[in-house]
Amino acid sequence: MSLTLGLNSALSGLLTNQKGLDVISQNVVNVNTKGYVRKQMTPESRVVAGVGAGVQQGALTRNVDEGLMRDIRRQTSTQGALDVTQTYYPRLEDMFGTVGSSNSISHQIETLQASFETLATQVNTPAFQSSTVQTANDMTDQFNEMTTHMQNLRLEADRALHDTTGQVNKQLEDIFDLNQKIVRNNAIGGDIGDLQDKRDNALTTLSKYMDIQYFERGDGSVGVFTKSGKTLVDKGPAVLSHVATTITDSWMTSAGGNFNKLTLSTTDSPDVGEDINDGEVRALLDLRDTIVPNLQAQIDEVASKLKDAVNQVHNRGTIFPTQSSKMVGTRQLADPNNPALNGSNPQNIWFSGNDDTTIALFDTNGNQLAATTVRTIMSSTSYTDAAGAATALDISDAATTPGVKMTDVAAKIQSWMRQQSYQGNIMSAASASVSTGTLVLDTGVPSVTLAFRDQKATAAGSAAADARINFDVDGDNKADKQVAGFSNFFGLNDFFTASVPNSIVDSDVVSKDFTLGAARSFTLSDPTGKIGNTINMSAGSSLYDIAKKINAQTQTNESATLSSSSLTTTSTTNITINDANGRVTQLSLASGNMTLKDIADAINAQGSSAQAAAVQEGPNAYRLRVWDSRGVPLDVTVNGGTIGTSDMKSYLGLQPSQLVEASVIPEGAGYRLRIRQTSDRELFLGATPDTLTPSGSFITELKMHTASSRKAGTIAVRTDIQGSPAKVSRGSMQYNTDLGKYFLSEGDNTTALALGAAMSSKTDMATAGSLYAGSYTFAEHAAASIAQVSTDAAHAKDRQDYQTTLGQALNSQFASTSGVNLDEEVANMINFQQAYSASAKVISTLQEMLDTLVNIVK
Repeated sequence: MSLTLGLNSALSGLLTNQKGLDVISQNVVNVNTKGYVRKQMTPESRVVAGVGAGVQQGALTRNVDEGLMRDIRRQTSTQGALDVTQTYYPRLEDMFGTVGSSNSISHQIETLQASFETLATQVNTPAFQSSTVQTANDMTDQFNEMTTHMQNLRLEADRALHDTTGQVNKQLEDIFDLNQKIVRNNAIGGDIGDLQDKRDNALTTLSKYMDIQYFERGDGSVGVFTKSGKTLVDKGPAVLSHVATTITDSWMTSAGGNFNKLTLSTTDSPDVGEDINDGEVRALLDLRDTIVPNLQAQIDEVASKLKDAVNQVHNRGTIFPTQSSKMVGTRQLADPNNPALNGSNPQNIWFSGNDDTTIALFDTNGNQLAATTVRTIMSSTSYTDAAGAATALDISDAATTPGVKMTDVAAKIQSWMRQQSYQGNIMSAASASVSTGTLVLDTGVPSVTLAFRDQKATAAGSAAADARINFDVDGDNKADKQVAGFSNFFGLNDFFTASVPNSIVDSDVVSKDFTLGAARSFTLSDPTGKIGNTINMSAGSSLYDIAKKINAQTQTNESATLSSSSLTTTSTTNITINDANGRVTQLSLASGNMTLKDIADAINAQGSSAQAAAVQEGPNAYRLRVWDSRGVPLDVTVNGGTIGTSDMKSYLGLQPSQLVEASVIPEGAGYRLRIRQTSDRELFLGATPDTLTPSGSFITELKMHTASSRKAGTIAVRTDIQGSPAKVSRGSMQYNTDLGKYFLSEGDNTTALALGAAMSSKTDMATAGSLYAGSYTFAEHAAASIAQVSTDAAHAKDRQDYQTTLGQALNSQFASTSGVNLDEEVANMINFQQAYSASAKVISTLQEMLDTLVNIVK
């Protein structure tokens, strides 16, 4: 070996051992750095031209178990989800309380039951009447507050989702940036270990927010994807986006499009929420869309059924000795003022079997002034109908064409009351009307009480039983639903009310693969009349097929709200109606006087698929409505038609409108079909053959019903009862067989007892949230929700504890294989130090030899 080669070899030893000491120094100072992976430099022999030339730095290696890292990231995703869930469950537990606690909703329901039972012992004691109303207010307030809190939790989760997407995007950007640096350094042989550590940390942090999959490419970069394969990091970082909503309500759902989607810039998918199965993002989505909505559905169900049960009994009762001369219904009916203009048939009702309802007037002593039955009034020519004609109307189900119009029902009752007298005076001021959309009855004499008694037959004194009222909502003289009790049908003496209209119709919860067993037809209407076309569904149609067809068939073009249905033009009006493929129809309207109905009739006369109707929304509120019988969007162009200084286009202001929206809503273990009137007006669902017999209809097959949604948030004691607790029903109309007359008794407690019994009796509850259909008392159903929250919270806490322990074990295992061990580093440091000293000694020895050689030469 030449002296020069020896020097070079020894120098390589110095440099290599120095690098080894540098690596050890880096390991030691990062002993407590989270995510730092121990680096190891392994020296390797250097050979030049087949001859050993010392030592050189080998590759820096990271001792990483990739399988263990994947396990840690999977655990991190699950831990992230559970940590988020656990921040919400304690608040839900506080809200629901515990079974048996005095602040739980089940206890409030039991307290109301006890209040009705106590009232029955002393029905005329004001303190007991006030206590009953106050207890009912306390219960409804708690229902309202629970709804508010739960919707606030959903809003909070939605906003947290927005914030979390920002954190996700930061990690995606960091991973992409580190990828770039690693590829660049790798290409020039630079050190990439610390960059890989940072990227691993970013991947682990990302996995806290969402479950991911990834793989390393040959150039050292990693590709990151969702579990379903959607790209998160490739040639660039994806951008996860979500815009938080500003409001929530119990009916709002992600499936119904009421929350903004979670989108990814690298895909055309409108929503990637379903692609994320774990992590904080998944937990927030579940809280917003599943956990809280299921609990909301459960309290909505109990609130709705409790409201209906109490109202049904309360409507049987009377408030004597307090006078009840006026009754205002709560059932919203289709506007009866102008059915011809609205282009719809009037709604009808009729009794089933021999059922009938006695209507009676009483004086201040509870003595009968007059009594008859609804059937008798309808069939008698002594009383005039809405047109002022003395007609005989058959309100039985035996009629050739069953059904009596609401306007005629009101008119006949009014005509009967006006023929009665009190203290020798004809009650000419008595009135009955549905002009406001609800039935309003008034004896016109404050001292005369009006009362109803349902019974099994027309004969006076027949056994009391709720009359079965068949309701034809679409005017085709076939029953769409059946309601128990005449007064209950109209809501003339409700105890509970809701502050929102029944604008949502739901199916029962069914399986995802549900299909119609037969071809079905149905219509949708609101107080203005029929919306769009009759909807025909073939057998085998799924919930999604039905929702899609409803949304298509109810697309309309609506004019602005006009104060009059009449107008005058001074020039010709040209109307062109197009669809996506071109012209559907075109027409001209001569100048002059016309009505909105004239315009609608002219469009319909074209014989095209374009349909039109003039509708009335209320007093001095009219619209022109245009739609397509095929269920496709239309573009309506209006030219000409001078109206003063304006024209027909500006006057009508036609705009596309979706009056009804249908969606398929996941709930519990199944799905609901939900249909909603978008302007929050009463929604009427009519069906053909719409029979209540076994052959069924669209309504009966899917068990379509007024949605329970929103009931817990809007239930309240009727306002006038809150102001005057004496208006709580306690007794009922009784029959004196000796006198052959009805009477009211001051001490009668039959209705108060029945209210307590209704609260304590088991009621058939539909599937709601995670609670299956069954027979429950109201308190039992509420307690079941409380128990479920407690069980789910405990389960989530147990899972969180397990995942925390698992995470600690995995991290400990990772630290033992990839972390820095100070004892090991000290031992290696000594080895490199000794090797460094030895190399230095070789250099000094060779230097002495070289000096000796130089001196010899001299």
